[in-house]
Amino acid sequence: MDKYLHQLFETFLAFLGGLTPAALGAAVSLAYEKGLTWSDRFVQFAVGVCVSYFAGGVIAAIWPWKPIDPFVLQGITFTLGMIAFKATPRFISSASDVVAGLPGDILRRIFPRKDGE
Repeated sequence: MDKYLHQLFETFLAFLGGLTPAALGAAVSLAYEKGLTWSDRFVQFAVGVCVSYFAGGVIAAIWPWKPIDPFVLQGITFTLGMIAFKATPRFISSASDVVAGLPGDILRRIFPRKDGE
């Protein structure tokens, strides 16, 4: 039983160690935002941490020069944490505009108008 608790504790510490640069990047960027409510701050912090944590994992997996230095990966996730919550709302807005126009675009592609419009 002690062996399993020890492994669980080590896994939890490794998870926190990987999450820390992303959380610090998101927290630093929130320090410069003015006029946000606490719920807005929490959502932006959570988005920044999640995006940078998972993007850091993807970058580590596809990095062409193996293995990537952990310090470099932490720097990347810190930077992603700083910009993620700023970029995510714009990305969602742009993606929703594209998705909203998609049915009309598909219909125009399949059934083009004869008068050239």
